Amino acid sequence: MEIRHASEKDLHAIMELYQYARQFMKEHGNPNQWGPTNWPPKELIQSDIANGNSYVCISEGQIAGTFFFCQGKDIEPAYRVIENGAWLDDGPYGVVHRIAGNGTAGGVGSFCLIGPSGKAAAIYV
Repeated sequence: MEIRHASEKDLHAIMELYQYARQFMKEHGNPNQWGPTNWPPKELIQSDIANGNSYVCISEGQIAGTFFFCQGKDIEPAYRVIENGAWLDDGPYGVVHRIAGNGTAGGVGSFCLIGPSGKAAAIYV
């Protein structure tokens, strides 16, 4: 498997991954994660691609997974206030969102998160 930045030509395949993920979650008792709102919207994924924050996982020459990754300081509004805890320091951090696979390759989620080196996969793309 390998990870690369997504491009506009990958948009259709990425949206199919999210459709598969919504159906999978629905069938396995999690119908509300992305299902009711048809999340994530195509416009958001287009923006992720344009900003260089969308990645795809390639297995046997095909897109088998996708995720959002962004790294920086104060990049996630939901993390500005941490209840019952605190950040270790005020430095930059990375976030992974919207990870999905199509069920054709085992371990896609783990590979997208840690890659072959055991470190955050998207950092080394």
